This record gives sequence, C-alpha cells and structure tokens, in this order.
Amino acid sequence: MMRMYEVKDRLVTSALFWWYRITNREEAAILQIKTDQLTYLATPDLLNLYRAAKQVEQAQVAGMFIEAGCALGGSAIAIGKAKAKQRAFRIYDAFGMIPAPSDKDEADVHARYDEIKAGKSKGLGGNTYYGYTENLQDVVTSNLAKYGIPIQDNNIRLIKGYFEDTLYITEPVALAHIDCDWYASVMSCLIQIEPNLSPGGKIIFDDYVEWSGCRNAVDEYFSDKDGYVFTRVGRKLHVSKTLR
Repeated sequence: MMRMYEVKDRLVTSALFWWYRITNREEAAILQIKTDQLTYLATPDLLNLYRAAKQVEQAQVAGMFIEAGCALGGSAIAIGKAKAKQRAFRIYDAFGMIPAPSDKDEADVHARYDEIKAGKSKGLGGNTYYGYTENLQDVVTSNLAKYGIPIQDNNIRLIKGYFEDTLYITEPVALAHIDCDWYASVMSCLIQIEPNLSPGGKIIFDDYVEWSGCRNAVDEYFSDKDGYVFTRVGRKLHVSKTLR
C-alpha cells in the first residue's frame, strides 16, 4: 500500500513536472528522477541540490564534486546533470549494508539501524530497500547511464566501501553532498573534505535535520571553524565557504 506522503509527493512532482517542462526543460528532466523513484529526497530538495551544484559549476569553483552515500543514484544523477562533463565526480558508498551507529548517535539512529539490520526497511514505492540489493553499484551505474550520464564518459567513479577506509581527499573540492546519516560516517567525510573545500565551495548535508548523528557531527566539527555561511534550504543544511 502506498503511504500518504508518497501519494502527496507524487502529486507535487506531477504538477511541478508540467510547470518546469514549460519554463525550464533542464529542471524538468531532474523531476523525472522522482517519477522513477530513484531518490528519497523530496522534490523541492532534489531541485535545490541540482541548483546548488549548477551554481558552483557556473561560478567555476575549483575542484571535484563528491557524493558520500548515493542510495539508488537519484541525487548523483542531479549532481551529474549539473556539472561540466570533464569535472571529476567521485561517488562513495558502502553499496551494501551500512555500518552500525556509535554512542555518538542517539536513540533515533539506533532504532533506524535495528530496523534495517532486521530486514524490515521498506523501499521507495514498495520496492526492495536499496541497502538489500546485492548488485547496488551496478544498479547505480545503470541509472546514471539511463539519464545520459555514463560514468566512463563523464569523469565519474564509484568507490565501494566504508568512508573511513576509502575516502582520502588530497585535491580541491568544489561541492560535496553528504548523505550518510550516522555520526562516524559524517565525521569521516568532514575530516577529509572540509580542509580541501575551495573558496566558494559548498557542503550539503542531507540528514542534518533528520538524524541526530549527522547533526551532532556537523555541530561538533564546525564549532571552532570560521569562514562559513550556514543556510537551511528546504529540509537540508547548505554550508558555503566564503570567498577570501
């Protein structure tokens, strides 16, 4: 049975699709991601992610694009559509079972992890939850190609594993979309990405409002950092590095 919020979001997506098809064909194509049930992002948040990436691209901020946590690849498609073909885009994900939370995560996170671990998590539109898909990396690669972004032609790499084992950044970063929920995962991303973020670059936190672990990691990490502007855009936190 389709949940009420899924019905509502489909209706909103349908209305927005027709509007943007008339006024902006590029953004109308992004809305198809929702129709195809490839992202948990609400329609306005998906568009805001695309627009943020497009803004960074048009400003010619130096560095690569990064996504940490890609699910079925819906948000990666939005970012891939926004970037120049030659700009490097690195997508990091476990492409399997997510790691256990820690004592830095609160009860909400532990309850969610227990649900996933027990095999009880529901996927989008009644489909299988993406974390239970054995060939998830191939699925994401295929979804990118279906949207006209084959990884081999667009300087995109998918890197499999937990972030503390795979994410080592030694070059400038222009944009990072961090969608990995738990404290340790978010902190691993920040330790690697933030020191390499270019002036004018952005970090977008998908789960700052949703999960305590992400919120605790972000608040702790940036507590002694200057030179950033923090903006709530829809239900997401956008952190922009000031130009200096």
